Amino acid sequence: MEPTISDGDLLLLDTAARDLRNGRIYVIETAGNLLVKRVQLRIDGSIILVSDNPNYPPESVAPGGAERLRIIGQVVWQSRAMAG
Repeated sequence: MEPTISDGDLLLLDTAARDLRNGRIYVIETAGNLLVKRVQLRIDGSIILVSDNPNYPPESVAPGGAERLRIIGQVVWQSRAMAG
């Protein structure tokens, strides 16, 4: 999620926020992996998981495919260590 979220940043999650909202960042578990992704909700019911880092292509979840995603929570705060 660079440059928005860097490796080593501390994140605070709202674990009650499990209903996806367009443009928000979530921690999502899928296939045993934890992902930090921005969510884009499409009119056809599909979900696009987007990294702010252009080196990682968006991942599409087909309509009805959200059951394979486990929403851990919405990122509501982050802290970055100072360089030095």
